[in-house]
Amino acid sequence: MGLPWEELRTLMRLRDGILRPHLTDPAASLDPERRLAVQRATGTEIYEYFGRILDDREARPAGDILTHFITAEIDGERLTREEILDICFLFLIAGLDTVSDSLTCFFAFLAQHPEHRRQIVENPAVIPGAVEELLRWESPVPGGVPRVATTDTVLPDGTEVAAGTAVVVSYGAANVDPAEFPDPFEVRFDRTPNRHIAFGGGVHRCLGSHLARRELRLTLQEWHRRIPEYRLKPGHEQLEYPPGLRSVKDLVLVWP
Repeated sequence: MGLPWEELRTLMRLRDGILRPHLTDPAASLDPERRLAVQRATGTEIYEYFGRILDDREARPAGDILTHFITAEIDGERLTREEILDICFLFLIAGLDTVSDSLTCFFAFLAQHPEHRRQIVENPAVIPGAVEELLRWESPVPGGVPRVATTDTVLPDGTEVAAGTAVVVSYGAANVDPAEFPDPFEVRFDRTPNRHIAFGGGVHRCLGSHLARRELRLTLQEWHRRIPEYRLKPGHEQLEYPPGLRSVKDLVLVWP
């Protein structure tokens, strides 16, 4: 986004205020109103933060994506300030957390399954397939955004869904569906085809999926080139997966 590296801590704090409000207010873990209060306050701060930057870009254009948002036209019309701020908010929340969360799961799995880790070390060409399979297995976003049925519907298995019913798609469950994956609980880096929906599907497919894949591939490639042997630190084998986006809390690795 053309922002200085020195802003990382600020951006991470703002991200946590939306996704992990309990870090700002411990009571937000159990109190929905306290959680919402932190998220609202953080949301206001995010919009004000990017608003100041957009003011600066309008006065002093730069060769970055924020300047592009200000000057770009779609069907002859420019984006409104509110639309640009909405995009900035989404970029911050969606772009700064899911890949790092997925990497905690990837490294936790590889630290506990040395036979899979050695495949990557001995043959880096498997990394693209490894990324796809670990995305399927870990499913960073376990479920979709609730949708409301607009008409009475009968699913293929006979389940009736009445109009007005809220429905949530479980991406994690779909990614271990035996109707699609004959051996769903076996992690195979050579799985072909691998039609997982870790990035959603259709009009709700993750816009950043291509960038995420690239980041995941490069990280596995460079890490294993430098650190081929690693494991969970003794005393830290009990892993905790908090609710929400799938991630490992306090992953501690050691290597020679």
